[in-house]
Amino acid sequence: MKKKIFILLGVFIGFFALFYGINISQKTSIYVSGSEIKNLINIWEDQTGRPPTNKEIDMIIKNLVNEEILYQEALKLGLNQNDKIIKRRLIQKLEFYKESENLNKVKEENIIEYYNENIDYYKLNKRYSFKHIFFSDPKNNYENIKLVLLEIENTSNNEIGEPFIHGDSFIEKDKKAIDSDFGSGFSENIINIKKNTWQGPFKSIYGDHLIYVFDVFPEEIISFEDAKQSVIVNYNDEMKNKVMNNYMYSIIDKYDVIIGKY
Repeated sequence: MKKKIFILLGVFIGFFALFYGINISQKTSIYVSGSEIKNLINIWEDQTGRPPTNKEIDMIIKNLVNEEILYQEALKLGLNQNDKIIKRRLIQKLEFYKESENLNKVKEENIIEYYNENIDYYKLNKRYSFKHIFFSDPKNNYENIKLVLLEIENTSNNEIGEPFIHGDSFIEKDKKAIDSDFGSGFSENIINIKKNTWQGPFKSIYGDHLIYVFDVFPEEIISFEDAKQSVIVNYNDEMKNKVMNNYMYSIIDKYDVIIGKY
């Protein structure tokens, strides 16, 4: 009889231990790192201008724990599935991770080589410095405008013409910049003008202009030192694209892609 009691007691203890063990195993561990807490304390100090009290630190930790618990519950409910915002954010983090692996290895000679291979991107186009006098009314007497051209050398810009939306003087502007300010094709008038004489009128999208070109700058290559920051940005952008393209090429065969009808 005692033997049966011990057997039943053993079975009971076994079931109890199994049940208790299952409950223990079902718990999810929440780990809050010291670095996370320090980071949040630093943010607190930056925002408030003072260190948090012990009570406020306890609140910071409690909020961090609650946030992690809610995150774990959201994962259990599958709330991260089919969420475009979460998907985009994870892709961005992966891209940043893969790109940073390569960018940490960039050397000066890589940048210089890229500059030499893409030297055409680091050229200054031919540029023009000029001033103008603007007439918005296309009905101005053309003969009077010609007289203005003859007398303009001794006349202030403020005494003739009207204010222009982009100003009266332009320094080292290339064709693209000139067309942007005056309208497509207007730069053709500038490039054919003789220096240091008033010429025109030339018609823009705004009205008529008398033009005086006082300096012309030939096309030139920007030195590596002057272009260096732009070269680094361009090089990094190109390397990022190459890294991600190579990464996609290395993993795409792991997936069977099925595209639905549309």
